[in-house]
Amino acid sequence: MQKIETGIAGLDEMLLGGLIPGRAYLVTGGPGAGKTILSMQYLMRGVNAGEKCMYVALEEQSSQLRQDMSEFGWDISRIRILDTMQNLSAGIWALKTPDVEKPDLNLRSLVQALKKATDTYKPSRIVIDSLTSVKMLYGDKMTARRELLGFINFLENTGCTTLLTAELIEHDIIMEEFLVSGVIKLNLIRNAGERVTAVSIQKYRGSSFDRHMRPVKITGDGMVVFPNESVFG
Repeated sequence: MQKIETGIAGLDEMLLGGLIPGRAYLVTGGPGAGKTILSMQYLMRGVNAGEKCMYVALEEQSSQLRQDMSEFGWDISRIRILDTMQNLSAGIWALKTPDVEKPDLNLRSLVQALKKATDTYKPSRIVIDSLTSVKMLYGDKMTARRELLGFINFLENTGCTTLLTAELIEHDIIMEEFLVSGVIKLNLIRNAGERVTAVSIQKYRGSSFDRHMRPVKITGDGMVVFPNESVFG
């Protein structure tokens, strides 16, 4: 089976080679767990291999993102970054473009804008960071689930391999887990009085995978997973 590497040392071993192309995967975890770092490292692996990659910033703006990622020595100027404008109380969501000053767009219109961007740029890897704000547009879970399912179906129809991030509070199960092809969970746990970051694969359709929780370290070069070590060992 063909797979593509995430670019994160150790995580590809847990995934038995990487991700199945053309599918959507969820990266979930609490605040500060490393979701954006993992996602950006995934895109950097793509651009270093000559691929076109796109990052859709639904929360953090590109200027802040460039500053944060420069700590790892990453030249993210090679990644197509799409900023968005939000007004959650009014249900407005739009990509920032020079010709749109006062957008009146919802998630479906965002899909249309993303379709135009993907048709033009033709990326092979996409990151959507994050879905947490998207769900705030909807007052009930059924509507949110229907809209998110349509959004994920659109992403998979592009043929791109997509990572979507989402905030996880404690042990909540979020609806996105049921809609994607795989779930990578970043865990912040206490071990011997210290806070430890660990990664686990919660779901991976179409492939076997390492079902153990493995320790993670954020280094000056990015995220590293230790696939042969135990968190509690």
